[in-house]
Amino acid sequence: MKIALTFDIERDIPHFSDTYFGLKFGLLKILDLLDDFNIKATFFCTGNVVEHHPEYIRLIKSKKHEISCHGLNHERLNHLDFKKCQDLIYRNKKLIEKSCGLPEIIGFRAPYLKPPKFLFKILDNLGFKYDSSIVSPKKLKYYKHNKVQIQEFHPLNSNFFFRFPLSYPIFRKWISKKDLVILYFHPWEAINMKKVLLNQKGALNIFKNFIFRPDRWLNTGNKFIRRFNNFLRDAVLKKIDFVTLNQLIL
Repeated sequence: MKIALTFDIERDIPHFSDTYFGLKFGLLKILDLLDDFNIKATFFCTGNVVEHHPEYIRLIKSKKHEISCHGLNHERLNHLDFKKCQDLIYRNKKLIEKSCGLPEIIGFRAPYLKPPKFLFKILDNLGFKYDSSIVSPKKLKYYKHNKVQIQEFHPLNSNFFFRFPLSYPIFRKWISKKDLVILYFHPWEAINMKKVLLNQKGALNIFKNFIFRPDRWLNTGNKFIRRFNNFLRDAVLKKIDFVTLNQLIL
């Protein structure tokens, strides 16, 4: 069995918050755990993170993890036309490559896991080799294009199963039956998001987040780190192979 750990490197809940606490504090905790278990992962980075805090992307690079693209400013690409979408992804790719001194980036993930139907054509035009945006294999047919060879790695929306009460045992049992699992997380899950949300402006926004979006704060911070640590320890003991997505391509 193989597991690919992937992380979306972005602001704390994009387009709701403009803070980078997850990047500044949560990312370091995650990197330390990956170091402890000698595991390499894939990090999908937005262009605005590279612009504001390139030192963290360089830190990821220095630890020999894979760096891939995640949009320029975490835009909903399925709301854009072909030309605008291609321009944003191109700028995202070149910004990361230039800022971090990277060779050509080959991987992409659409923000919100909402790719446009022409995504594979754009990725092929820009020299990408794989995508990890389409959750269900059944939906893959809507994105396929003739003569375009883009490998799709379907991500498992692990936030709910990993952090919500009583779901973690189900999560572990379910993935144990798979040959390959692509998990994805965010650095802000490794910090106390309840505290961050309570400090946001607007009582209505705070109310909406706590009532309607518990996935934004429930079991984040130390609880997430403990669970993540236990998950990695158990997987290593079971001799599960951890891989980066570019390793699967190469």
